[in-house]
Amino acid sequence: MDVIEKSVKLHCQAWNDHTRFTDCLEQAAVLLKQAFESGGSSPLLINNYAAVLLDLHRDSEALDLLRQHPPEFSEYCSNYAIAIAKSAYDIALIRKWNKAASTQPKQENAIVAYMDWQGL
Repeated sequence: MDVIEKSVKLHCQAWNDHTRFTDCLEQAAVLLKQAFESGGSSPLLINNYAAVLLDLHRDSEALDLLRQHPPEFSEYCSNYAIAIAKSAYDIALIRKWNKAASTQPKQENAIVAYMDWQGL
């Protein structure tokens, strides 16, 4: 099982078993960070790493990571909008990336962070 598959599995486990939520997300973050620091730079790796960071409330770290590559698929754009909402709150940029998310194709195994938009 590769890093992406492991991270998706851990992300699912986190949301299915709230007693292990932080532990599973931290494990996924470590795996994805190691892959990133070893030279991994695929948009899917960046997206999933950022999504895990967002779910761990490491919002500015996630936004910095997402800014390194142009979004290529819907979930990446969604995470970009979430990162901006959680750390910068620029309404125009949030709308831009939400709109982009609706026009971009979906990417298999791409994680989207949870965002309570009504809480904003």
